[in-house]
Amino acid sequence: MPTPQDLAAELSQERFALTSLLEFARTLTPDLGPRGIIRSVLRTVMGKSLIKQAFAYLADGSQYELVARAGFAPQEFPEVIEREDFDRLIANKSDAFNVVPLLTADGADYLGLLGLGPSINPRLSSDSEATYLASLAALTSIALTNAWLFEREKDRERLESELRLAREIQESLLPQRLPEIPGAEFAALSRPSEWVGGDYYDVIELGRGRVLLAIADVVGKGVTAALTMSNLQAALRALVTMLREGHLTLLDVVKELNRLMCESTAAERFITAAFALLDVRNRSMESVVCGHPNPILASSGKTGILVESTGIPLGIVPAFPYESRSNLLDANSLLVLYTDGLSEAAQGGTLFGEKGMMRLVQEMASADGSLSRILEEFVGSEGMSIQDDVTVLAVRIRE
Repeated sequence: MPTPQDLAAELSQERFALTSLLEFARTLTPDLGPRGIIRSVLRTVMGKSLIKQAFAYLADGSQYELVARAGFAPQEFPEVIEREDFDRLIANKSDAFNVVPLLTADGADYLGLLGLGPSINPRLSSDSEATYLASLAALTSIALTNAWLFEREKDRERLESELRLAREIQESLLPQRLPEIPGAEFAALSRPSEWVGGDYYDVIELGRGRVLLAIADVVGKGVTAALTMSNLQAALRALVTMLREGHLTLLDVVKELNRLMCESTAAERFITAAFALLDVRNRSMESVVCGHPNPILASSGKTGILVESTGIPLGIVPAFPYESRSNLLDANSLLVLYTDGLSEAAQGGTLFGEKGMMRLVQEMASADGSLSRILEEFVGSEGMSIQDDVTVLAVRIRE
Protein backbone atom coordinates (compact mmCIF):
# COMPACT_ATOMS: atom_id res chain seq x y z
CA MET A 1 0.00 0.00 0.00
CA PRO A 2 1.47 3.41 -0.98
CA THR A 3 2.62 5.53 1.93
CA PRO A 4 1.57 9.18 2.31
CA GLN A 5 5.09 10.10 1.22
CA ASP A 6 4.68 8.05 -1.99
CA LEU A 7 1.33 9.66 -2.77
CA ALA A 8 2.75 13.12 -2.08
CA ALA A 9 5.69 12.43 -4.41
CA GLU A 10 3.39 11.11 -7.14
CA LEU A 11 1.11 14.14 -6.78
CA SER A 12 4.13 16.45 -6.96
CA GLN A 13 5.31 14.75 -10.15
CA GLU A 14 1.87 15.02 -11.77
CA ARG A 15 1.57 18.67 -10.72
CA PHE A 16 5.01 19.37 -12.16
CA ALA A 17 4.13 17.63 -15.46
CA LEU A 18 0.77 19.40 -15.74
CA THR A 19 2.23 22.84 -14.98
CA SER A 20 5.02 22.22 -17.46
CA LEU A 21 2.59 21.18 -20.20
CA LEU A 22 0.36 24.21 -19.62
CA GLU A 23 3.34 26.56 -19.81
CA PHE A 24 4.52 24.73 -22.91
CA ALA A 25 1.12 24.90 -24.65
CA ARG A 26 0.96 28.68 -24.24
CA THR A 27 4.23 29.11 -26.16
CA LEU A 28 3.21 27.08 -29.23
CA THR A 29 1.57 29.73 -31.38
CA PRO A 30 1.09 29.05 -35.14
CA ASP A 31 3.16 32.08 -36.17
CA LEU A 32 6.28 30.29 -34.91
CA GLY A 33 6.12 28.00 -37.93
CA PRO A 34 6.86 24.25 -37.84
CA ARG A 35 10.60 24.67 -37.24
CA GLY A 36 10.06 27.30 -34.57
CA ILE A 37 7.60 25.04 -32.78
CA ILE A 38 10.10 22.18 -32.78
CA ARG A 39 12.83 24.43 -31.37
CA SER A 40 10.44 25.65 -28.66
CA VAL A 41 9.45 22.06 -27.84
CA LEU A 42 13.04 20.92 -27.49
CA ARG A 43 13.96 23.92 -25.32
CA THR A 44 11.00 23.16 -23.04
CA VAL A 45 11.50 19.42 -22.75
CA MET A 46 15.26 19.69 -22.31
CA GLY A 47 14.83 22.37 -19.65
CA LYS A 48 12.03 20.70 -17.68
CA SER A 49 13.26 17.14 -18.00
CA LEU A 50 16.95 18.03 -17.75
CA ILE A 51 17.69 16.29 -21.05
CA LYS A 52 21.00 17.19 -22.67
CA GLN A 53 20.50 15.41 -25.99
CA ALA A 54 17.72 15.72 -28.53
CA PHE A 55 16.95 15.72 -32.25
CA ALA A 56 13.88 16.09 -34.41
CA TYR A 57 12.69 15.16 -37.91
CA LEU A 58 9.77 16.78 -39.71
CA ALA A 59 7.86 15.52 -42.74
CA ASP A 60 8.82 17.21 -46.01
CA GLY A 61 6.73 15.67 -48.76
CA SER A 62 7.58 11.98 -48.95
CA GLN A 63 10.82 12.46 -46.96
CA TYR A 64 11.74 13.56 -43.46
CA GLU A 65 14.18 16.39 -42.77
CA LEU A 66 16.43 16.81 -39.72
CA VAL A 67 15.36 20.20 -38.32
CA ALA A 68 17.06 20.25 -34.90
CA ARG A 69 19.85 18.47 -33.09
CA ALA A 70 21.64 18.86 -29.76
CA GLY A 71 24.24 16.44 -28.43
CA PHE A 72 24.50 12.83 -29.62
CA ALA A 73 28.06 13.42 -30.82
CA PRO A 74 28.74 9.73 -31.57
CA GLN A 75 25.45 9.35 -33.44
CA GLU A 76 25.01 10.03 -37.15
CA PHE A 77 21.70 11.55 -38.22
CA PRO A 78 21.33 12.20 -41.97
CA GLU A 79 19.89 15.56 -43.01
CA VAL A 80 17.15 13.84 -45.01
CA ILE A 81 15.81 10.30 -44.63
CA GLU A 82 13.31 8.22 -46.54
CA ARG A 83 10.24 6.62 -44.98
CA GLU A 84 12.02 3.29 -44.46
CA ASP A 85 14.73 4.88 -42.30
CA PHE A 86 12.11 6.98 -40.51
CA ASP A 87 10.15 3.85 -39.60
CA ARG A 88 13.38 2.32 -38.35
CA LEU A 89 13.89 5.27 -35.99
CA ILE A 90 10.29 5.00 -34.76
CA ALA A 91 10.87 1.33 -33.94
CA ASN A 92 14.17 2.05 -32.16
CA LYS A 93 14.35 0.38 -28.72
CA SER A 94 17.96 1.15 -27.83
CA ASP A 95 19.01 2.89 -24.65
CA ALA A 96 20.72 5.72 -26.57
CA PHE A 97 17.52 7.76 -26.98
CA ASN A 98 13.75 7.60 -26.74
CA VAL A 99 11.66 8.28 -29.83
CA VAL A 100 8.45 10.27 -29.49
CA PRO A 101 6.38 10.04 -32.70
CA LEU A 102 4.32 13.04 -33.81
CA LEU A 103 1.07 11.84 -35.38
CA THR A 104 -1.44 13.43 -37.73
CA ALA A 105 -4.87 14.31 -36.35
CA ASP A 106 -6.35 11.01 -37.51
CA GLY A 107 -3.36 9.02 -36.27
CA ALA A 108 -2.87 7.46 -39.69
CA ASP A 109 0.50 9.01 -40.51
CA TYR A 110 3.49 10.82 -39.02
CA LEU A 111 4.22 14.54 -38.94
CA GLY A 112 7.69 13.79 -37.65
CA LEU A 113 9.41 12.60 -34.48
CA LEU A 114 11.38 13.76 -31.47
CA GLY A 115 14.45 11.83 -30.34
CA LEU A 116 15.30 12.47 -26.70
CA GLY A 117 18.16 11.38 -24.52
CA PRO A 118 17.60 10.10 -20.96
CA SER A 119 16.22 12.49 -18.37
CA ILE A 120 18.14 13.25 -15.18
CA ASN A 121 15.27 15.11 -13.51
CA PRO A 122 14.67 13.49 -10.10
CA ARG A 123 11.13 14.91 -10.04
CA LEU A 124 10.04 12.64 -12.91
CA SER A 125 9.71 8.89 -12.53
CA SER A 126 9.91 6.75 -15.65
CA ASP A 127 6.11 6.37 -15.69
CA SER A 128 5.54 10.08 -15.18
CA GLU A 129 8.10 10.89 -17.85
CA ALA A 130 6.40 8.57 -20.36
CA THR A 131 3.03 10.20 -19.68
CA TYR A 132 4.58 13.65 -19.86
CA LEU A 133 6.27 12.94 -23.20
CA ALA A 134 3.10 11.40 -24.68
CA SER A 135 1.11 14.51 -23.70
CA LEU A 136 3.87 16.74 -25.03
CA ALA A 137 3.85 14.84 -28.35
CA ALA A 138 0.09 15.30 -28.66
CA LEU A 139 0.36 19.04 -28.01
CA THR A 140 3.26 19.30 -30.48
CA SER A 141 1.31 17.48 -33.18
CA ILE A 142 -1.65 19.83 -32.76
CA ALA A 143 0.66 22.86 -32.82
CA LEU A 144 2.42 21.60 -35.97
CA THR A 145 -0.89 21.00 -37.75
CA ASN A 146 -2.05 24.51 -36.82
CA ALA A 147 1.26 25.99 -37.96
CA TRP A 148 1.06 24.27 -41.34
CA LEU A 149 -2.54 25.42 -41.76
CA PHE A 150 -1.49 28.94 -40.74
CA GLU A 151 1.32 28.94 -43.32
CA ARG A 152 -1.03 27.61 -45.99
CA GLU A 153 -3.52 30.38 -45.21
CA LYS A 154 -0.76 33.00 -45.38
CA ASP A 155 0.36 31.60 -48.73
CA ARG A 156 -3.22 31.69 -49.97
CA GLU A 157 -3.67 35.29 -48.84
CA ARG A 158 -0.36 36.29 -50.41
CA LEU A 159 -1.29 34.58 -53.67
CA GLU A 160 -4.72 36.24 -53.69
CA SER A 161 -3.07 39.60 -53.07
CA GLU A 162 -0.67 39.04 -55.98
CA LEU A 163 -3.49 37.85 -58.24
CA ARG A 164 -5.62 40.84 -57.24
CA LEU A 165 -2.75 43.10 -58.24
CA ALA A 166 -2.31 41.16 -61.48
CA ARG A 167 -6.01 41.63 -62.27
CA GLU A 168 -5.76 45.37 -61.61
CA ILE A 169 -2.73 45.59 -63.90
CA GLN A 170 -4.48 43.56 -66.59
CA GLU A 171 -7.63 45.67 -66.37
CA SER A 172 -5.48 48.79 -66.72
CA LEU A 173 -4.19 47.43 -70.07
CA LEU A 174 -7.73 47.37 -71.47
CA PRO A 175 -9.29 50.58 -72.81
CA GLN A 176 -10.36 52.82 -69.93
CA ARG A 177 -12.87 54.56 -72.16
CA LEU A 178 -14.22 53.87 -75.63
CA PRO A 179 -14.05 56.39 -78.48
CA GLU A 180 -16.92 58.79 -79.10
CA ILE A 181 -17.24 59.19 -82.87
CA PRO A 182 -20.29 60.59 -84.65
CA GLY A 183 -22.02 57.78 -86.48
CA ALA A 184 -20.76 54.96 -84.25
CA GLU A 185 -21.50 53.55 -80.79
CA PHE A 186 -19.01 51.25 -79.03
CA ALA A 187 -19.47 48.81 -76.16
CA ALA A 188 -17.25 46.13 -74.63
CA LEU A 189 -17.41 43.51 -71.90
CA SER A 190 -14.63 41.30 -70.52
CA ARG A 191 -14.98 38.73 -67.72
CA PRO A 192 -12.08 36.42 -66.83
CA SER A 193 -13.07 33.00 -65.48
CA GLU A 194 -10.19 33.17 -62.96
CA TRP A 195 -8.40 36.07 -61.26
CA VAL A 196 -6.67 36.89 -64.53
CA GLY A 197 -7.26 35.58 -68.02
CA GLY A 198 -5.95 35.45 -71.56
CA ASP A 199 -8.63 37.52 -73.32
CA TYR A 200 -7.80 40.93 -74.74
CA TYR A 201 -9.59 43.66 -76.64
CA ASP A 202 -8.68 47.12 -77.79
CA VAL A 203 -10.37 50.04 -79.50
CA ILE A 204 -7.89 52.57 -80.87
CA GLU A 205 -8.96 55.80 -82.54
CA LEU A 206 -6.80 56.58 -85.60
CA GLY A 207 -8.32 59.91 -86.67
CA ARG A 208 -10.54 60.98 -89.57
CA GLY A 209 -13.29 58.63 -88.40
CA ARG A 210 -11.08 55.54 -88.45
CA VAL A 211 -10.92 53.08 -85.57
CA LEU A 212 -8.88 49.92 -85.04
CA LEU A 213 -10.78 47.11 -83.32
CA ALA A 214 -8.85 44.17 -81.89
CA ILE A 215 -9.86 41.09 -79.92
CA ALA A 216 -7.68 38.13 -78.97
CA ASP A 217 -7.67 34.97 -76.90
CA VAL A 218 -4.45 33.38 -75.64
CA VAL A 219 -4.69 29.60 -75.39
CA GLY A 220 -4.96 28.58 -71.73
CA LYS A 221 -5.92 30.53 -68.62
CA GLY A 222 -4.41 32.23 -65.60
CA VAL A 223 -1.23 34.23 -65.14
CA THR A 224 0.76 32.74 -68.04
CA ALA A 225 -2.01 33.56 -70.50
CA ALA A 226 -2.31 37.06 -69.01
CA LEU A 227 1.42 37.70 -69.48
CA THR A 228 1.21 36.59 -73.12
CA MET A 229 -1.77 38.88 -73.57
CA SER A 230 0.22 41.84 -72.18
CA ASN A 231 2.99 41.12 -74.73
CA LEU A 232 0.43 41.25 -77.54
CA GLN A 233 -1.04 44.50 -76.24
CA ALA A 234 2.38 46.16 -76.00
CA ALA A 235 3.35 45.04 -79.51
CA LEU A 236 0.07 46.24 -81.03
CA ARG A 237 0.30 49.63 -79.34
CA ALA A 238 3.87 50.02 -80.64
CA LEU A 239 2.70 49.38 -84.23
CA VAL A 240 -0.38 51.62 -84.11
CA THR A 241 1.58 54.85 -84.64
CA MET A 242 2.85 53.63 -88.02
CA LEU A 243 -0.66 52.45 -88.92
CA ARG A 244 -2.10 55.84 -87.98
CA GLU A 245 0.48 57.69 -90.08
CA GLY A 246 -0.02 55.39 -93.07
CA HIS A 247 3.40 53.74 -92.96
CA LEU A 248 1.81 50.32 -92.37
CA THR A 249 -1.43 48.73 -93.53
CA LEU A 250 -3.65 46.58 -91.30
CA LEU A 251 -2.25 43.50 -93.00
CA ASP A 252 1.33 44.68 -92.29
CA VAL A 253 0.46 45.15 -88.61
CA VAL A 254 -0.98 41.64 -88.30
CA LYS A 255 2.01 40.03 -90.03
CA GLU A 256 4.43 41.90 -87.76
CA LEU A 257 2.41 40.94 -84.68
CA ASN A 258 2.56 37.31 -85.76
CA ARG A 259 6.34 37.47 -86.19
CA LEU A 260 6.80 39.08 -82.77
CA MET A 261 4.55 36.54 -81.06
CA CYS A 262 6.46 33.67 -82.70
CA GLU A 263 9.68 35.11 -81.26
CA SER A 264 8.39 35.85 -77.76
CA THR A 265 6.07 32.96 -76.95
CA ALA A 266 6.36 29.18 -76.72
CA ALA A 267 5.05 27.19 -79.67
CA GLU A 268 2.08 25.87 -77.67
CA ARG A 269 1.12 29.38 -76.47
CA PHE A 270 -0.59 30.60 -79.65
CA ILE A 271 -3.16 33.40 -79.90
CA THR A 272 -6.40 33.55 -81.85
CA ALA A 273 -7.26 37.10 -82.86
CA ALA A 274 -9.47 39.28 -85.04
CA PHE A 275 -8.68 42.79 -86.23
CA ALA A 276 -10.94 45.27 -87.99
CA LEU A 277 -10.04 48.68 -89.39
CA LEU A 278 -13.34 50.56 -89.34
CA ASP A 279 -13.95 53.69 -91.39
CA VAL A 280 -17.08 55.17 -89.82
CA ARG A 281 -17.45 58.01 -92.33
CA ASN A 282 -17.41 55.70 -95.36
CA ARG A 283 -19.12 52.81 -93.55
CA SER A 284 -16.42 50.39 -94.64
CA MET A 285 -14.34 47.80 -92.83
CA GLU A 286 -11.13 45.93 -93.53
CA SER A 287 -10.60 42.78 -91.42
CA VAL A 288 -8.04 40.08 -90.70
CA VAL A 289 -9.25 37.08 -88.69
CA CYS A 290 -6.51 34.81 -87.34
CA GLY A 291 -8.01 31.46 -86.32
CA HIS A 292 -10.51 33.32 -84.13
CA PRO A 293 -14.30 32.87 -83.91
CA ASN A 294 -15.71 34.72 -86.90
CA PRO A 295 -17.01 38.21 -86.07
CA ILE A 296 -20.67 38.69 -86.92
CA LEU A 297 -22.16 41.55 -88.88
CA ALA A 298 -25.92 42.00 -88.55
CA SER A 299 -28.63 44.59 -89.00
CA SER A 300 -32.30 44.73 -88.10
CA GLY A 301 -34.45 42.85 -90.59
CA LYS A 302 -31.50 41.24 -92.39
CA THR A 303 -29.74 37.91 -91.99
CA GLY A 304 -26.38 38.25 -90.23
CA ILE A 305 -23.14 37.36 -91.98
CA LEU A 306 -19.88 35.91 -90.68
CA VAL A 307 -16.72 37.92 -91.28
CA GLU A 308 -14.42 35.50 -93.08
CA SER A 309 -11.39 33.95 -91.39
CA THR A 310 -8.18 34.71 -93.30
CA GLY A 311 -5.39 32.87 -91.47
CA ILE A 312 -4.16 30.72 -88.61
CA PRO A 313 -3.64 31.87 -85.00
CA LEU A 314 -0.74 34.20 -84.21
CA GLY A 315 2.51 32.74 -82.88
CA ILE A 316 2.68 29.50 -84.91
CA VAL A 317 4.22 30.15 -88.36
CA PRO A 318 6.43 33.31 -88.49
CA ALA A 319 5.87 34.13 -92.17
CA PHE A 320 2.29 32.98 -92.61
CA PRO A 321 0.64 34.73 -95.63
CA TYR A 322 -2.36 36.37 -93.95
CA GLU A 323 -5.01 38.02 -96.11
CA SER A 324 -7.49 40.80 -95.47
CA ARG A 325 -11.16 41.13 -96.39
CA SER A 326 -13.36 44.18 -96.99
CA ASN A 327 -17.01 44.78 -96.11
CA LEU A 328 -19.43 47.67 -96.55
CA LEU A 329 -21.68 48.42 -93.58
CA ASP A 330 -25.34 49.39 -93.65
CA ALA A 331 -26.74 52.15 -91.49
CA ASN A 332 -27.81 50.73 -88.09
CA SER A 333 -25.69 47.62 -88.62
CA LEU A 334 -24.04 45.90 -85.67
CA LEU A 335 -20.56 44.34 -85.65
CA VAL A 336 -19.77 41.93 -82.81
CA LEU A 337 -16.33 40.44 -82.10
CA TYR A 338 -16.16 37.86 -79.32
CA THR A 339 -13.97 35.14 -77.80
CA ASP A 340 -14.91 31.45 -77.76
CA GLY A 341 -15.85 31.63 -74.08
CA LEU A 342 -19.17 33.01 -75.28
CA SER A 343 -19.79 30.65 -78.21
CA GLU A 344 -18.90 27.71 -75.94
CA ALA A 345 -21.30 28.88 -73.22
CA ALA A 346 -24.44 26.85 -72.58
CA GLN A 347 -28.01 28.05 -72.26
CA GLY A 348 -30.73 25.67 -71.23
CA GLY A 349 -28.20 22.83 -71.35
CA THR A 350 -27.36 23.49 -75.02
CA LEU A 351 -24.07 24.95 -76.28
CA PHE A 352 -24.45 28.30 -78.00
CA GLY A 353 -22.17 27.53 -80.92
CA GLU A 354 -22.03 29.58 -84.11
CA LYS A 355 -25.78 29.36 -84.77
CA GLY A 356 -26.56 30.54 -81.25
CA MET A 357 -24.19 33.47 -81.69
CA MET A 358 -25.83 34.43 -85.00
CA ARG A 359 -29.21 34.42 -83.28
CA LEU A 360 -27.91 36.40 -80.30
CA VAL A 361 -26.29 39.10 -82.45
CA GLN A 362 -29.42 39.33 -84.61
CA GLU A 363 -31.53 39.90 -81.48
CA MET A 364 -29.03 42.50 -80.23
CA ALA A 365 -29.21 44.32 -83.56
CA SER A 366 -32.99 44.58 -83.23
CA ALA A 367 -32.97 45.68 -79.59
CA ASP A 368 -33.49 49.30 -78.49
CA GLY A 369 -31.45 51.20 -75.93
CA SER A 370 -27.77 51.81 -75.32
CA LEU A 371 -25.38 49.24 -76.75
CA SER A 372 -23.65 48.77 -73.39
CA ARG A 373 -26.92 47.90 -71.68
CA ILE A 374 -27.93 45.55 -74.49
CA LEU A 375 -24.57 43.78 -74.28
CA GLU A 376 -24.82 43.34 -70.50
CA GLU A 377 -28.39 42.04 -70.70
CA PHE A 378 -27.79 39.54 -73.48
CA VAL A 379 -24.42 38.18 -72.29
CA GLY A 380 -25.44 38.08 -68.63
CA SER A 381 -28.91 36.71 -69.25
CA GLU A 382 -30.40 34.23 -66.80
CA GLY A 383 -29.67 30.61 -67.56
CA MET A 384 -26.44 31.24 -69.46
CA SER A 385 -23.59 29.08 -68.14
CA ILE A 386 -20.10 30.44 -68.93
CA GLN A 387 -17.01 28.40 -68.01
CA ASP A 388 -14.22 30.25 -69.81
CA ASP A 389 -12.95 33.82 -70.16
CA VAL A 390 -15.52 35.88 -72.07
CA THR A 391 -14.84 39.06 -73.99
CA VAL A 392 -17.22 40.82 -76.39
CA LEU A 393 -16.54 43.96 -78.42
CA ALA A 394 -19.44 45.54 -80.34
CA VAL A 395 -19.90 48.60 -82.54
CA ARG A 396 -23.16 49.90 -83.97
CA ILE A 397 -23.14 52.10 -87.07
CA ARG A 398 -25.80 54.81 -86.96
CA GLU A 399 -27.24 57.26 -89.45
